[in-house]
Amino acid sequence: MQRPKVSPKCHRIGSLSGRFPLLSAAAVFATIASWPALAQVQQESFSYPVGLDPYGDNFLALRSLPSGIQGVRLARLGPDTLFTELGRQGDWVNIQLPSGQTGWVSARYVGCCRTAASGRIAPSGSASSSCEELWSERNAIFKAAGYCFRTPQAIQAFGNAGCQYDDEADVPLSAHQRALVGQIRATERQLGCS
Repeated sequence: MQRPKVSPKCHRIGSLSGRFPLLSAAAVFATIASWPALAQVQQESFSYPVGLDPYGDNFLALRSLPSGIQGVRLARLGPDTLFTELGRQGDWVNIQLPSGQTGWVSARYVGCCRTAASGRIAPSGSASSSCEELWSERNAIFKAAGYCFRTPQAIQAFGNAGCQYDDEADVPLSAHQRALVGQIRATERQLGCS
């Protein structure tokens, strides 16, 4: 199996030290460490959707598999959506959204690069998210951690290859991931998702 190639131009991370050319590196780090909010701010280059039709659908489909036919659509990515490229397979790009959700998009609609502050961006589980997007985002977290799905819908979307855990409570999620799942579930309840 050939390892996917990562696009080097879309993974540049800048630092704050370039903005303080007259200070020593030690002075810059001491200054940054004294400002907790700044200590986490870095600039990173992201890819984004291009060539979308603003008079048509105006979204790029995030899919569970590198295929327009197999798998399911996990989310709709608007023109301002930023993401990181994880690899390529044929005409498809494996991406990760700032929320952590991963999936595949058509390489034809991927542009690079826009620079933005890195760090945790709020999950797409906002009031404007659809129940389908929330379901996909929540289950993508469980899939990445090795959960074995039971419902036909989830098995079709994510598959059970490599799964290890039959019970959600046994899935080894970090505190951040559990909080994110809780936040998504709360939003699903607010929207009346089944």
